[in-house]
Amino acid sequence: MKLGLVPLRIPSGWMVAYNNFLEISPYDFVDDTYKYAMELDEDILQMSNQYRKRILDLGWYPSFNPHGQYRIVLVELVDNESQSDKWTTPIVIFSSRDILTIKMTIDSLLEEVAEGRL
Repeated sequence: MKLGLVPLRIPSGWMVAYNNFLEISPYDFVDDTYKYAMELDEDILQMSNQYRKRILDLGWYPSFNPHGQYRIVLVELVDNESQSDKWTTPIVIFSSRDILTIKMTIDSLLEEVAEGRL
């Protein structure tokens, strides 16, 4: 059985760099025998909105760890070498182990950015 991607509502203006946000159950990840443990790393989903100058990033922290959780980070997008500084001062950080909560938070952040509220 092939896993599907978590369905997201992506407003116009967003570009997806990569998307590995799969419909799995993080609550079943209790030890190293979890069959989808390798899907839970720091690089799950990344999108950018050039017009609003924002990057949304989703990862699992710590990677491959059954005690980890999803983390959403929204940062300012800049066009120079100071981009790495923006990761240390994010606009939003949100963490949860609940996949539905993460999905709803991503949908909300994408919409808020697209409408210019974040």
